[in-house]
Formats: sequence, structure tokens, C-alpha cells
Amino acid sequence: MKNKLVSVIINCYNSEKYIKETIQSVISQTYKNWELIFYDNQSTDNSYTIYKSFKDKRFKYYKSKKFEQLGSARKNALIKAKGDFIAFLDSDDLWEKNKLKTQLKYFDTNETGFTISNSVFFNDKKKKPLYPFNKKFRKKVFYELIKNYFISFDTVIIKSSFLKKLSHTLDKKFNIIHDMDLLIRLSKICDMNYAPFALSKWRMRENSLSFNNFNNIIKEKKIFIKKISKNLNKDLNFYKSKKIFKDVLCRQEILYFISKKKMIKSFKLVKKLNFNIKNIILVIIIFLPFKKYIFNNFFNLRY
Repeated sequence: MKNKLVSVIINCYNSEKYIKETIQSVISQTYKNWELIFYDNQSTDNSYTIYKSFKDKRFKYYKSKKFEQLGSARKNALIKAKGDFIAFLDSDDLWEKNKLKTQLKYFDTNETGFTISNSVFFNDKKKKPLYPFNKKFRKKVFYELIKNYFISFDTVIIKSSFLKKLSHTLDKKFNIIHDMDLLIRLSKICDMNYAPFALSKWRMRENSLSFNNFNNIIKEKKIFIKKISKNLNKDLNFYKSKKIFKDVLCRQEILYFISKKKMIKSFKLVKKLNFNIKNIILVIIIFLPFKKYIFNNFFNLRY
């Protein structure tokens, strides 16, 4: 992958607290042939001033005409990218200096459309790897991603030529799960490869988009599964995967209603669950006084 251009997209909205460190992690890359697409979504803090303090000809600045939802902002930033490869980096996350150089090597076949790596999830109190360090993945992951979406977007590098094969790239209707929608559709037409190294750092913040929009995530996932089901209902493997997807989504919705103390709605959803050990345990936990803590730690609720 020598001399191939990588477009690094940073969408920024009032990110002055972390943006300097994020940009520095791009500048520090040992792989040097990249461009930075800095898409300013009407920031009102010092984000632009911090951006301007860096003097690098590879930087490209764009400002939205009005405030946009993240899915729309990322799509508009992607339009500006010229690279052979595309990578997205949130304005509070970080990359290890060898991320690009290491991960590009994992585009080892013509069928590889995107690669991922391990990531460290961190905050001021703790840090943990996203995957066990002995984790392995198949290259054909479409059905696996339907069952259990396991990718953190900070780790992803996409080959641009495969994006052009899709009917559309990022879908503006998804504010939160646009990355999930994109990568699942992409996995239908290409292979994924995994670089087994922690090459990214994802900052865990309680005021982040995913933490504060649990109900909207559920709504978007319902739209997504209807969208992805078109022309696939005769696919038996998809049918089985979809059944698991909807079961997990039902558990997430039960948790949401419990968090809002809407117990009647949560009980009504219980009968929609598949009959399995995990769901039997879930029903038992519903009656416990410390159920919310158990749900958050026992069940996989991150989209």
C-alpha cells in the first residue's frame, strides 16, 4: 500500500477540550501520505483556533453552512475526501502512531474492502481493550454483524473503491448508527480483515451521543433492520441472523423502559423474546431491586 493516499476525516463540534490531542495523533503517524478533512459543524468554542495553530499542507478545512446531525455531517465530509482509503476519527479519540502503517498492510487481498483493529476504551478512571487480545475474526462477517455488531468506528479503514460499489455511502437518516449501517452493507460485498493490535483509543464519556440517545438508537435500529431486509428475506442465513438481531434489540428496549420506570411496557416486551438461557435470566433480573446495574454489566448493550 505504499504511496496510497489516506483521507482522515475528523468531524468537529465544540471539541476544544480534546481536539489538539486528537489532531496530534494524526500528525504523529509513521505513515505520511494522508490528508486531514477537518469538518467544522458550526463550532462556537476555540476548536477552529486550535486547528489553525497546526501548520500542515495536508490539512483541509470545511465548515458546514448550518448545524448538521452527525450522520449528515460525516456524509458531507466524506464527499470532500480524495484518498484511496478512508478513515474516521472522532474529535475526542486517539490513534497510536503506527495505526495507518500497520493496518494498511492488512489489505492483503483484492477482496478486502475494510480493515479494523483492536481499540482501548478509556476515561480518567479506567481503560480496557475492546476485544480479548487473542480474538480472531472471519473475513466474511455480514451475518455476524447482523447478529452482534462488534466494530468501533475509530478502528476502521475503508478502501474507497468499495464505497463506490454501494448504492449510497453514509445514510443521512441515521444520526447515531450510520457507521453500523455503512459497514454492514459494505460487508455484504467485500471481506473484512482484522489487525490484532490496539491501534486506537476510544474515549468513554457519559455525555457522548450514544450514552444520551439510547431510545433513538433503538428507533434507528428498527429502521435499519427493515432497510437491510429488502431483497434478503429468502436468505435463510439472514433470517436466522435477523432473529437474533431483533432479540437483542428487544432486550435493549426492555432496559430502556426499566430505566424510565415504565415497567408495564417492559413486561409486555418480555413475551417477544426468544426462549433461551440469557432471556430467562433477564426475566428473573427484572424483579430484582438492583436490576439496572446488572443489565448494564451483564448484557451487551452497545450498538
